[in-house]
Amino acid sequence: MISPATSRLRAAELLPGFAPEIPAAYIAFAESGDPRNLDIVVLGVLRFYLAHAPAQPLGEMAGSTRLIEDLGCDSLTMMDTVFLVEGLFDIKLDDAKLAKMVTLDDLREHLRGHFKGSAVSPGAAS
Repeated sequence: MISPATSRLRAAELLPGFAPEIPAAYIAFAESGDPRNLDIVVLGVLRFYLAHAPAQPLGEMAGSTRLIEDLGCDSLTMMDTVFLVEGLFDIKLDDAKLAKMVTLDDLREHLRGHFKGSAVSPGAAS
């Protein structure tokens, strides 16, 4: 798990141009480990890279919303999303599992799986 101090630096470096709630949720996730903040970050990154933004926020869409058919997510969108998420959270996502992701819930669950059981010390320094 990244420290809150590191998250502030990475947010400034890797998330310029994103809606303010994305870096805020990223820092909040580093501080608390709350998976709701992880969802905000991941869905915000995905939305940023979508060629055509959906009418409603991704977090308000059904978990069964399909990445390709409903959102128009293509391989470049997924690659950009994955690279940024890996860099933000200092993780490596499983390519085989990524290839099997179909819905927003698949994406959420795959990312949440990386942090299950991670001990988070609110306010921990790097």
